[in-house]
Amino acid sequence: MRYIKIVIFIFLLTEISLAYNFDKSDTTKSIKINSIKILGNRTTEEHIILRELDFKVDDIVSQSQLAYNQERVFSLGIFSKVKFDLNKINQNTDLVIRIEESWYIYPFPYLVLRENSLKRSSYGMGVLYKNFRGRNETLWALVTFGYDPTYLLSYYNPVLVQGSNFTFGFELGYTDLDNRNIASEILNGSHFSYNYIYGSFSIGYRLNQFNQISHTSKYEYLNMPETVTELSASGSNIDRIFSMALAYELDNRNLKQFSNDGTYASVILNHKGFGINDILYNVFTADIRKYNMVYGDFAAKWRGLFRSTFGKSIPFYALSLLGDQEYIRGHRFSKREGNNYFLTSLEFNYPIIKATDLQFDLPLLPKSLTAARIGLYANLFFDTGETFNNGETPNIKNLDSGWGFGITLLVLPYNAIRFEYAFNESNESEFIIETGFSF
Repeated sequence: MRYIKIVIFIFLLTEISLAYNFDKSDTTKSIKINSIKILGNRTTEEHIILRELDFKVDDIVSQSQLAYNQERVFSLGIFSKVKFDLNKINQNTDLVIRIEESWYIYPFPYLVLRENSLKRSSYGMGVLYKNFRGRNETLWALVTFGYDPTYLLSYYNPVLVQGSNFTFGFELGYTDLDNRNIASEILNGSHFSYNYIYGSFSIGYRLNQFNQISHTSKYEYLNMPETVTELSASGSNIDRIFSMALAYELDNRNLKQFSNDGTYASVILNHKGFGINDILYNVFTADIRKYNMVYGDFAAKWRGLFRSTFGKSIPFYALSLLGDQEYIRGHRFSKREGNNYFLTSLEFNYPIIKATDLQFDLPLLPKSLTAARIGLYANLFFDTGETFNNGETPNIKNLDSGWGFGITLLVLPYNAIRFEYAFNESNESEFIIETGFSF
């Protein structure tokens, strides 16, 4: 029952957010769009761009709506520059969408530091092919060594058939997975790793520009030490798990990578095992994020994340863990685990250098590889969270909290790098360097 209440709460928050976002749209200086023309798309098919617009030919739009849609097209992550121009000829207004395509296939080095130690780092090489066939398909291959050595191949197609709203993706992977669970390490007597092999495919349906549902089927094979079998899902050292997940996603942010306006929300229910080999448990995740301009260039964003595991036999590797992929800044490497966790974050940012389209002329390199939107932002953040087991009530006295400040360097559409200095409730400090966005 409590999971239903959480979903209803998230739904109400989302609806309120949507109403707020669209009620504040600029209704002045409205323009009727008589035609839409796209220039610069040497590879990208036009329908990939047009399907991102929340208006069509003969619709009346505002200047703020045009600015919003320009950012939505840039959010596809396959263009280094997007510009909407209006051409007025007699009584007609033509919209010209000018794009500059980014470099689509390139190798990239991979390095992830754990616990601020090179000894516990993952390193390797990946190859990313974006906008495969001009349909915004993504093909990704990755090989890493060191901590969690991995072989990964993934593919995602946002438009399975032209003119349809179906999406498709698959993923194959192998990892020699380093154990994160505290109880199993105590049971084993020392640190250990185990083999993890998996394959999955997903089918989705885009309801409109902002809403999507999807289904994922997955098979997982885990080979663990004999010493931890009592904490596995099947009661043996080998777990073979079939699972199916249903997901709903809402995303009406202006710039998905680094938004200052809009809402993101997702709800996922993953059913594991189906009773095969006596394996039967569930993983529920709810994530909601809100983005707003506060005053001038001063922006704020908020996130609430909840994850829960419940069912007959919950294995050690499925428990909800803070201090790894999800963490509280100020407690970056403080591991807490349980059946459930919640995490909330509040962050403010202000531009030191506003995001600007730049082009560098470098010898031997194509212009599409040296063009990007560059920006530098200062941020102030507050995080708090807790883990707890089923049957327990979260206790405010058990919260871990942290706050801090930092800077974020944007290199869009590619990535970002964050430099942050965080403090916990005991005034202990830590320096964090991460790629990507906080949320």
